[in-house]
Amino acid sequence: MASHPFILAFYGITAFFNRLFFLFHKKAVEKNYENNKKAVITLTDGYIEDQDRESSLKYGRVSFARSGCGMAAVFNAFVSLGLPVPLPDIIRYFEKYGASLFAFFGTSPRSAKMFFERAGFKTRCTASRRKFRELAEDSDVFLFTILNNKEKITDMLHTMCVETKRTEADPVSSGNSPVSPGDRPPVSFIVHNSHGTAEIYGSFEEMMCSLGRRDGRASGVYMVGINKPDY
Repeated sequence: MASHPFILAFYGITAFFNRLFFLFHKKAVEKNYENNKKAVITLTDGYIEDQDRESSLKYGRVSFARSGCGMAAVFNAFVSLGLPVPLPDIIRYFEKYGASLFAFFGTSPRSAKMFFERAGFKTRCTASRRKFRELAEDSDVFLFTILNNKEKITDMLHTMCVETKRTEADPVSSGNSPVSPGDRPPVSFIVHNSHGTAEIYGSFEEMMCSLGRRDGRASGVYMVGINKPDY
């Protein structure tokens, strides 16, 4: 199985070449943008929960239904954060700054960080399996890229938006001094665009067992944690 650093390097390189040769497919990007503005998007409570239903949307040289999970995750994250961004605008941005080989391989997991920071949100990222849970619990929402099956890379990657819900006032984000992990309030996670509907999990471990093929073989690759700015 390919290592996670290799996977991230592959996506970084292919996204770089996609941007380098952007002028050669700029017309196609604008054509996609005009098409996508006319498309009717299926939303559930404002979220994209099943990208397979969005076959009329175009992303790079392929359909959004095939390679648009990263774009769905970005869209859903902005909805969760209370600042919806039109999906056609998101797609057009990442066709230049994140698509892997004209989106044939989807989107580089690292490409979302700058997009959220430009919108004024705080972000933190990690590719460390030991840090995924901590970052997930400390974020308001996070984008999570996983291998659907860590034993079979041909089962491909999937990126989802996950909301972190705390059961009581959160001392981590309340402006008080940092607290130890044992003092953090219990959290639950709402996963969007995973298996066609929003799913709620009572712990990070429970969530990991159900992602991907639902057989416990999903493996985290990269996480972008996002927090609302302090005003």
